[in-house]
Amino acid sequence: MPNTNSLTPSNTPSKAAHIKALLIGLFIAGGLLFVETALAHSAYLRSNPGADAIIATAPAKVEIWFSQELFRRKGENTIHVSGADGQEVSSGETQIDDDDRTHIWVEVLPNLPAGTYLVEWRNISVEDGHSTEGSFNFTIDPQTAVTSTPMEESIGIPTLTNTPRPESAPQPAPTIAPVSTNVLV
Repeated sequence: MPNTNSLTPSNTPSKAAHIKALLIGLFIAGGLLFVETALAHSAYLRSNPGADAIIATAPAKVEIWFSQELFRRKGENTIHVSGADGQEVSSGETQIDDDDRTHIWVEVLPNLPAGTYLVEWRNISVEDGHSTEGSFNFTIDPQTAVTSTPMEESIGIPTLTNTPRPESAPQPAPTIAPVSTNVLV
């Protein structure tokens, strides 16, 4: 009886097949490494005022939350707020929250006038040491009837949430279903 467990030239994997398998493995490992690296940066999650928010009154500070803890190094995590004329209206240094190191803020000058403001930020992630930066706008409009403050996570497209209904909107009357009092015996 012939030995079927031994490799013969007809069923031996070729050198090309080994190289192909090795290259596929390296490609997959490299792709996973790239995805891990790409996701390692500390991305913008939300802010107050929110990106593209329209608010009725000036904020006392601008706050931003990120997806990762930030590296604590003076001057590395910054928020700069400027008006339409380009003049900076942020006041003092950017602060990192000691209890939540994904949260930074900067105070702004009191009584900012109506207008659109540019918020530019930069951070350094504790996880990978890389710097990330971005910007968004918010508008102060005392005439606005409804204040919109987007606060949900964002991937570049602000989403308006938590927008209250105007007081003058008619509210539907509650309906009550009739209750039967007949008892069948």
